[in-house]
Amino acid sequence: MSRNPSHPGRLIADTCERKSLSVQEAAALFGIECADLTAVLEGRAPVTPELALRIEAAGWSKADNWMQSQSAYVLAQARRSLERTGAVPTAPEQPQASTMEPATAAVSTGR
Repeated sequence: MSRNPSHPGRLIADTCERKSLSVQEAAALFGIECADLTAVLEGRAPVTPELALRIEAAGWSKADNWMQSQSAYVLAQARRSLERTGAVPTAPEQPQASTMEPATAAVSTGR
C-alpha cells in the first residue's frame, strides 16, 4: 500500500482557512499573483523553491518542509502512475567485482 500525500497546495489552503485569510490576502502576504497562488492551491502548479522561501518569510514554516512536501507528493504521483501502467523500473546492470588482486607498482628508489 503506497502512501498518498496531499498536494502541498491543500496544506496552504488549510492554513489560509485556519488563519481566516482569503486567497488575495495570502497572495499579497507571499508577494505573488493571486492567479499563481490559486494554481498551487488547486494542485495545478507545484510549490516552487521560490514560493517555499516566500512562505517561510511569512512565518508559516521552513522552506525545507514545503519542498519535502512537494517532493513527497510528486514521488507518490510517479509511484501511482507506474502501478497503474504496470511498468516496473529495473535497476541498471551493475559491473561485476573483479576477483583479481590489484596490481602493485614497483617503487623506484633512484639508487
